[in-house]
Amino acid sequence: MTKHGIWLLWLLCLPAWGQGWQLQTGEAGILLWTRAHPPGAFVALRLEMNVAAPPSALLAVLRDTSRHQEWLPHSLEVRVLAKPAPDEDLVYTRLSAPWPVQERELITHSRLLRNADCSLQLTVWAVPDALPPHLGRVRIQASEGRWEALPQLNGTTLVRLETYTNPGDSLPSWIINPIATEAALDSFRAIRRLMEAMPPQPCACALQHPAGKWQSCQVIP
Repeated sequence: MTKHGIWLLWLLCLPAWGQGWQLQTGEAGILLWTRAHPPGAFVALRLEMNVAAPPSALLAVLRDTSRHQEWLPHSLEVRVLAKPAPDEDLVYTRLSAPWPVQERELITHSRLLRNADCSLQLTVWAVPDALPPHLGRVRIQASEGRWEALPQLNGTTLVRLETYTNPGDSLPSWIINPIATEAALDSFRAIRRLMEAMPPQPCACALQHPAGKWQSCQVIP
């Protein structure tokens, strides 16, 4: 089984949590919001869920390229191109598309921030010119985002994702936006299942209580 330091996300995130979001659905503990992202017609997505696993379990899921189709079913190929720094990755992803739409390919640069309380923040952005384009595939030009994994006092992790990608090629937004929304929900369901199936490996870290006290939490290295 091949594992790499890959911070893969499918429709990648926007830099700020906040304004202009419209709640669309809440099911099985997963909340999803959308908002307009002018000048394009494709919407940005924001998702949240609580997972009975530590923050580092999210990284373990995203690193395991051998199982990427379990939570990213439209992915045909995922590979790490380079590691510019210990917590940075350059990643190539190829995505399937229904006929007659051409396959998509996406190259992303990611940067991970680890905090003393075990929380994680992963920022990802598209770098479309990192490789020459492949014939017969559409290179995604605009994609940026952020994941957050925040440990909770009850032992769960709040996972947040804000995502925006413009798939290009003049695709109709009235078709793409509902497909992207449902696919994001499917991915979150799968990620939660994979995170919660991982065996815990204890490692102490500090988690601040709202009253100012500190307690230990369990993480997976």
